[in-house]
Amino acid sequence: MSRRRWIGIIAALAIPVGFLCVVVIDGVMHQFGACRVVRQSAFASPSGSKLVVVVWKSCGASVPDSTQASIVARGRTFSPESTPTFVSVRGHLDAVVVWSSERAVRIGFVPGADQIDKRDQRAGDVAISYE
Repeated sequence: MSRRRWIGIIAALAIPVGFLCVVVIDGVMHQFGACRVVRQSAFASPSGSKLVVVVWKSCGASVPDSTQASIVARGRTFSPESTPTFVSVRGHLDAVVVWSSERAVRIGFVPGADQIDKRDQRAGDVAISYE
């Protein structure tokens, strides 16, 4: 077989193999940075029109695990990408949520949170107090 033919065969194989390598590396890097969100519980307001949704979020070794809570209208789907959190604390903690009314909720964590990353006083028309 001629040298020119070998070069043609190698070149023909190099392009698809190179493309495959890029796809595999991109997939691995995407998974490396992906977060895992696990829904823990949901607490309905007195009328059931709203929910406090509590999730645990893990993003790998470089980002600390957290417990987060959001308010979602009943019947709407919770999405970690599009549902804003009103509280985020370090670690995987159990949440205690008590609705006082349709527009007021209290939340605490067991054991108590060592570090609070986010703590809003309101989420939409709902006032939030912390224990």
